[in-house]
Amino acid sequence: MAVIGEITGELREKVKEAYRVTLPSLFTSQIFGLFGGTFLGKYFEIMRTQFPGLLVVLPGIMGLRGNVFGSMASRFSTMLYLGDLEPSLRDRKVLKEIVLRMLISLIPIVLLWAIGVATGVKKNALDVLLIVVTSTILVSFILGYFTSFVTIFAFKRGTDPDSVAAPLVASMGDFLTVPSLVLFILLIEHSPEGFRLFNYAVLALFAAVAAISRVRKAEFVELKQVFITITGLALLSTVSGSILARFSGIIQASVILSFIYPSLLSSFGNYGSIIAAKTSTKLHLGEIESFVCWKPLTDILALFTTAPIIGATKLLIGIALVKLTTGMTVPGSAWLVVLTYPFMVLFIMLYSYTVSYFLFRKNIDPDHVAIPLISNNSDIFGTIYVVLMAKLMVGG
Repeated sequence: MAVIGEITGELREKVKEAYRVTLPSLFTSQIFGLFGGTFLGKYFEIMRTQFPGLLVVLPGIMGLRGNVFGSMASRFSTMLYLGDLEPSLRDRKVLKEIVLRMLISLIPIVLLWAIGVATGVKKNALDVLLIVVTSTILVSFILGYFTSFVTIFAFKRGTDPDSVAAPLVASMGDFLTVPSLVLFILLIEHSPEGFRLFNYAVLALFAAVAAISRVRKAEFVELKQVFITITGLALLSTVSGSILARFSGIIQASVILSFIYPSLLSSFGNYGSIIAAKTSTKLHLGEIESFVCWKPLTDILALFTTAPIIGATKLLIGIALVKLTTGMTVPGSAWLVVLTYPFMVLFIMLYSYTVSYFLFRKNIDPDHVAIPLISNNSDIFGTIYVVLMAKLMVGG
């Protein structure tokens, strides 16, 4: 009975923490994701019919930016504490790191595009390549300085950057990714020549910035492990992209799912990453002695109680955005999302715990591998979930 009382007490405290600390950050991330989803939903038909290659690379782009600049935030945090980086955006290392992250981002993006073309998604392939390359350069530049600002600002305020930078960076990545792609689609439709001139100007600007930053080959080699990991995960994301492209018609027919798709993937990744981080800490502290352990279970159960709120608000806001931007009616069967979302979150969290636990037992630090891996896998599971929901909602 004493053990049960201890477990109940700890669960109660963790539920309070989940609602006080985690729920607000999850909701904020959700708003950013829904903003991007509004653009995706409104222009989904154009992407599906005119630029299908964008759907193949979209999950990879979304995950890539969070992973690349999340690791940059972690690196800057360490450098600040060690005194290797001045807490100022004017430090030359800031620009140099941003350029390095641009390079790390561009190579996997081009590979994703090439895989899409190789698998038969060839319509407007050159335009798709120019869109993703230019978008990556511009968004990386903005996201790079945003990451630097958040990390340095938190450090100067006496707050641990590791506690605030990663979720904010991931949210900003979601906020910028889809709108930037849509912007270039609209530019192509309005002025194809203007689009190409703009692309050439951005490429020239990138070359100039790279020259000013004086990035050396040795500095790029230092990030070899990050590059290999990021590229591997980006290539794995083609699974999500292929599923999204293949079932884009039924997803569009559901109306609501194309609007909340980015937000769904983001939230699944957030839940999984939180559990991975908590599990990693407990494993390093020796608090988890076996796979079946009540301490990580209370973490999962506490977060699970927030899932119905996130799922319901996600759908309600999504429905409002659909009506506001398109005037279309969302099928009543959309409420299946509210009923099933919490259990999908539960699956992701249990999967996250399992991966983190066994990585640690294999002497692999979950902090280095688990979070990006789980974020990537969550995109795959989330895309499959969206397709299943679409089939249940509209048939087929």
